[in-house]
Amino acid sequence: MRVTIKEIAKELGLSHSTVSRVLNDRQSSIVSDTTRDRILDAARTMGYRPNRIAQALKGEQTRLIGVFMPDGRDYFFREVLYHLRALVEQNGYELIPFAASHSNINESWLRLLRWDLDGVFVFDYLFHMDGLGKALEYHTGYVPPMVGMFNPNSQITDFVALKFNNAVNSLMQHLVDVGCKTIGYVAPATSFVPLEERYAVYADFLEQRGQSPFSIPLVEGESLCEAAKQTIDEFLSMNGSLPDALFCQNDEIALGVQSALRSHGLAVPSRVALAGCDDIPYMAYLETPLTTLTLPVATACHTAWKALQRRMSLPDSSPMQVFLEAELTIRSSTMRITDRDYVSANSLITGT
Repeated sequence: MRVTIKEIAKELGLSHSTVSRVLNDRQSSIVSDTTRDRILDAARTMGYRPNRIAQALKGEQTRLIGVFMPDGRDYFFREVLYHLRALVEQNGYELIPFAASHSNINESWLRLLRWDLDGVFVFDYLFHMDGLGKALEYHTGYVPPMVGMFNPNSQITDFVALKFNNAVNSLMQHLVDVGCKTIGYVAPATSFVPLEERYAVYADFLEQRGQSPFSIPLVEGESLCEAAKQTIDEFLSMNGSLPDALFCQNDEIALGVQSALRSHGLAVPSRVALAGCDDIPYMAYLETPLTTLTLPVATACHTAWKALQRRMSLPDSSPMQVFLEAELTIRSSTMRITDRDYVSANSLITGT
């Protein structure tokens, strides 16, 4: 049986309104600290859980925050969820993920809008804002405040975006400097579009040097690692060789590529320089530590939560739009030795 505010009030000999003020965090400042502690202790002991539906029907906060995100198992998504959940729970809210794929994005938006949410984080990267307009045509209820995450071209009033321009250009120049003449980009097939900033900067860098992008789309696989390994296996069987360097859309893809290269006897970085993105924590501890783009995920989540809190409490406030820069972290996987460097190094060793 659900424990009610009325039962807690009866147990403590307090009025219903006093207990309600504390548990619903409304005008609780007028309740003494001693009484507030008694109420919170009793609520924990008796197993009180707020009735979100009843709160919504009364026009109160439900303390529920949604996050609209891609339907994937990428480490990046899990890390973002970890940080967002910690932030909202520290403030007395609960986080509800709503996953969407290309095939069910409209339905996912409709499902989200049917909930009485106080606010929503939106992974509006690439296609994930598609379908909202259509969903709103069939939705007549409340539309919660939203904050976009990670898209520098977001259509949402408040957003926190990641910028890759400087980091990707730095990576590309680094690869050129260590002797890479051809550089491929490995990613899902849907990512070879101008809206994908990493790919766009990569392609623009090559085009300015008179080269065309070398796109390697992933095949289907059980995971990104498996898909990447299979992709390189198939590419080598059809083409026989790879570019001098491979820039992978994320670190999980890079791990799969690295596994495939090893199985084909192609050393990293002497034969193929390899780079990823996200800086998964154990990338620095590989046998050949991975060069990657380090993303300010914790800062992005913290900033997005502040923006959402502000929009929830001040609906008419000015837009909050924040851009955060990715950074290049260079490790052994791209530290190739060019022929000239090899001669210089050999001279030092032999004294010739």
